[in-house]
Amino acid sequence: MKKNMIKYYAEIGLNHLGDEEECYKMIKSAILAGVDGITLQVWPKNYYDNSKSFRRELSINFYKKISSYLKKKKITFGIALSEEEVVHRFKNINVDFWKVLSFGFYNKNLISSLLRKKKKIFLSTGVASIKDIKKVSVKNRKLEFIHTTLSSKIDDANLNAINVMKSILKNKKISFSLHSTDDCVVATSIALGANPIFFYVKNDNKKFYPDDAHAIRLSKLREKIDFWKKIEISLGTGIKKNLKIPKWVYV
Repeated sequence: MKKNMIKYYAEIGLNHLGDEEECYKMIKSAILAGVDGITLQVWPKNYYDNSKSFRRELSINFYKKISSYLKKKKITFGIALSEEEVVHRFKNINVDFWKVLSFGFYNKNLISSLLRKKKKIFLSTGVASIKDIKKVSVKNRKLEFIHTTLSSKIDDANLNAINVMKSILKNKKISFSLHSTDDCVVATSIALGANPIFFYVKNDNKKFYPDDAHAIRLSKLREKIDFWKKIEISLGTGIKKNLKIPKWVYV
């Protein structure tokens, strides 16, 4: 059977609700479901005012613990952010990549700061025009772009933008991040060659999560990933060959 090449990254985001023990459990559940990477979302210090559960800050030591744990598990670890202040705060955390949230697309200081870190950078394009994406790409060749829209409606997914971005950016690899409430759009993004695939996850309860409507329940994640991998395999190479007529044709 063909080996899967597409990577699947589960975004805990802020759905851990400021609970380190719960966050650790969510990460372990995502790994058991078959993910290739994990991202945690970090906001500037003034965001964490404890007014809501998800505005509770995880400790730096916890991030170090997670980084070490994921490295042992051979799972890619990323931090999602939109402000430069976070980069300085995480200077001693071993991350494999940075994911710039759509809100940070036009933050030149943030991108410059991340480029100096010499790690892979994914830039979300949820608020950007194709003209702006091309402009940023020309200035920063090392950036990788994520197609996403900040709408939960399936008719706003605009997945054909993946091929448009590939064409304009000279066949550069394009990622996809799920924000639609209908995760069937992931299957289409796979068929269009998006890689990796980012998606938010959440626990199986009725709590409010910052990324709720478009997050995948962890209890369903293994089933989803298995399905997505079958889609990838079914795409094949696209090369047509001369084949023998199977015996069942003559039955």
